[in-house]
Amino acid sequence: MAVLLQRARILIHQGRYEDAFTALRQHLSQYAHDTDALFLLAICYLETNSIEEASEVVANTIGLAPYDDRFLYLQSKIFFLRKQYNDAINAIAGAVAINPQQSDYFGTWAQILLFKKDYAGALQKTEEGLAINPEDEFCLNLRSNALFNLGKKEAAFSHLHEALEHNPENAYTHANLGWKWLETGEHRKALEHFREALKLDPNNDWARNGMVQAMKAKYWLYRQFLNYAFFMGRQKAMTQWIIIIAVFVLTQIASRVYFPVYVLLALLAVSTWLIVPVSNLFLRLNPYGRYALSAEQVQVSNAVGILLSVALLAGITWWITGIAGLLALCIAAAVMLLPSSALYVARGRKSRRIVRWYVGSLAAIGLLGVIWAFMYGDPFNIFLTIMLIGVFLFQILANYMLSKED
Repeated sequence: MAVLLQRARILIHQGRYEDAFTALRQHLSQYAHDTDALFLLAICYLETNSIEEASEVVANTIGLAPYDDRFLYLQSKIFFLRKQYNDAINAIAGAVAINPQQSDYFGTWAQILLFKKDYAGALQKTEEGLAINPEDEFCLNLRSNALFNLGKKEAAFSHLHEALEHNPENAYTHANLGWKWLETGEHRKALEHFREALKLDPNNDWARNGMVQAMKAKYWLYRQFLNYAFFMGRQKAMTQWIIIIAVFVLTQIASRVYFPVYVLLALLAVSTWLIVPVSNLFLRLNPYGRYALSAEQVQVSNAVGILLSVALLAGITWWITGIAGLLALCIAAAVMLLPSSALYVARGRKSRRIVRWYVGSLAAIGLLGVIWAFMYGDPFNIFLTIMLIGVFLFQILANYMLSKED
């Protein structure tokens, strides 16, 4: 039966997970408590995004072998995927306590700390990992991320180039270097590394997303948006909320002091939601760029394009005819641009369901407002007022979800 186990390892390395499942289940039918086979089974589940099944295998095996560090390591990865970062740290700390000689354990620990925006702590963990294995590419990449976010950009690039010297065919390192060049404003250099990453690994979504951003970064306005996005991404959740509240307060002050400044601030706030799907519309005109967009990005750009067209057409027709219902349609379509552009802003399955339900409800309320305007000639009716309030609350909800997922 050891042959089945070896076959499963080869199949996993080849990415043939269904065949690996078959071999592992056949092996486990005879040796149900074989921890090596259970470890490979959990990896198969993780690689196929079957998080619940992986969690069940890991939890049961920890009960059988509480001192097997491999399963605490996998448990940490499961907690990390669920955004339960404190639990993930406790699990990886347990794995390190049992086996402190695995450099990738320290890399995993550093990765969690990076998501918690603890850059100094992440740097320390990568250094501990590199002390065990100076050529650990995972730790080298994460060390560069920590250094970059701590403002030590020259050292960050140096570590990435060092990692590429060790392995010039590492797609993750090329993608990482691409994102670093993009964040420093060198979108052409970034594009080169994203292309190389996708050449090496065509299914690398991180590199594909980076290529999309690099292609759009040739536009000056989009580069300014990226600078803002990178800046906000480096901040902890509390700091992000302070910035958002400060901008809201400044907007309210400007509305009373100098109206043009109020309009400018309001346009800037709206643009942070609309610039991505609108730029995707332009990217779809690019013979290569349209293939880089995901199905979700295409759907959102379609929705934004349709709403923009409806708002403009209804607005022009209202200006010519004076029909109140057309003004209401123009307002409703324009207002729906914000929530529609953020349909997929949440990453979690539950959060996405909430967002879709919320956006669908806003659209239904807006439709009622348009119908009311056509029937009674009142374009500023109660339904459109409720929709406007709902869109304002949606921005708060979306920012909250994003901060919870950071």
